[in-house]
Amino acid sequence: AATLVLLGGILREQGKPECVGSYQEALTLCQRIGDRQSEALAAFHLGHAYKGLPSLRDLDQAERWYQCSLELHSDSDRQGRARCLGQLGFVAYERFSDAREAQRPAEELLQHLNAAAAFCGQALELLPADAVNDLAVTHHELGNIYGDAGDLERALRHYGESIRYKEAAGNVYGAGETRFNVALALARAGRFADAREYARVALRNFQT
Repeated sequence: AATLVLLGGILREQGKPECVGSYQEALTLCQRIGDRQSEALAAFHLGHAYKGLPSLRDLDQAERWYQCSLELHSDSDRQGRARCLGQLGFVAYERFSDAREAQRPAEELLQHLNAAAAFCGQALELLPADAVNDLAVTHHELGNIYGDAGDLERALRHYGESIRYKEAAGNVYGAGETRFNVALALARAGRFADAREYARVALRNFQT
């Protein structure tokens, strides 16, 4: 089962939809031996496959597998559950992006953003203080969500936390990515001097 999950990951990195078969075979084996933790991991990766591979992209399926993984994690596995909730937030945010591109009504856009914010907020509540990378990613996503919702100040707070965690982890490039998003948000709000400064610092981060 562990080898099949690894094989699925290799195939997914290659962009091959055959990864689904490997993950599903791993799931079957995990169910036969009663290994819920490994089953949760396989389900989690299935969510990644349906969310991230263009040839497979199906947000309903991605949501289904992330929810399945969440239910398989024990209550004591706070970080594992938080990761599932974070991915459910990403799915909701992807639905917002799709709806915005399709020019859907504002009420529908807000519904997806609210769902994304709720899932990511739940993830933050579960993450331990030393889960630096997960905290950085979740705060970055909340910055994006609140930025698209027009709540600039809350977006900036979450972006700031993301930068702080990324720098603590030595992830200079990731800090640059977040600063780049801050620059975009500030520029949209007409705060061009501040946006320029963030863009300059982001450039220095990327140059390293």
